[in-house]
Amino acid sequence: MYTDMKLSLFDSFADMIGTIPVGAILRTLEREQRMIEEDLAYQRPVSLKEAESILNFCYYVEAVREGLPGWAFTLPLPPEHLTFYRKTLDRLITAQELPPGARAEFDSFIPGVGLKQLQAAA
Repeated sequence: MYTDMKLSLFDSFADMIGTIPVGAILRTLEREQRMIEEDLAYQRPVSLKEAESILNFCYYVEAVREGLPGWAFTLPLPPEHLTFYRKTLDRLITAQELPPGARAEFDSFIPGVGLKQLQAAA
């Protein structure tokens, strides 16, 4: 039996990033960022909350790669997104694609997230 289960923008993004080789993550984040920015510019129907969450993560990774101060997030990240982003940062740090302090810096920029949420997502 076929069921039409449409994944959310974030679920599709997380599934893609979570399954590709770590060496392809940075290029994929760049492409995803461009596609979402284009969707928003052309007013295509996307979840603004999910698009902003993904873009904030992409901007953060881009800033860290360029040695710039981390990105200040424009909205609190949903806890389920936070957990995924931290796992992705861990993969990139382990593969030496990002500096070792990238995850700690990420945690320091998350507004509205208490210490208990950060510890639970660890």
